Amino acid sequence: MSSPVQDGQSDDAAAFQAEFEALYIPPNIDSRLLALWVEREQDKIERSRRKSAPPPPKMIGRRLTRLFPAYIGISIMCLSIILGLVQGMETSAILQTACTVFLVYSIIGIFVGLIAERCVHDSVETLLRDIVKRSQETGQNVEVADEPNV
Repeated sequence: MSSPVQDGQSDDAAAFQAEFEALYIPPNIDSRLLALWVEREQDKIERSRRKSAPPPPKMIGRRLTRLFPAYIGISIMCLSIILGLVQGMETSAILQTACTVFLVYSIIGIFVGLIAERCVHDSVETLLRDIVKRSQETGQNVEVADEPNV
């Protein structure tokens, strides 16, 4: 049994084939050129079909799982370089320590970012549930204030 997507594709292919057969093609046209044209037209149809599909929801801002490792790793790396210079360590030892610290604290930053992202997600979800609950209780739309009341 064919799926609805396959049925839609076969319908499009049948419509394209019928339209193609209805065209007058002069006998002096090379069949390879004609095959290339048909292939390009099918590609255009496929691209237009993909564009008509709704795009996935776009995330606003940057993910915390990317920001935290970068900021934590780079700041600890800079701190270890400064401490190495203050202590009078050799350059190779400072760089080795800085790279090791960067990797370790970047991994820690990933976990901190995951926790922070989950906390933000839960907070926003709780806020939205409260707004929906209040709007259902009052029977009218409840608007969210732009700035919190202090």
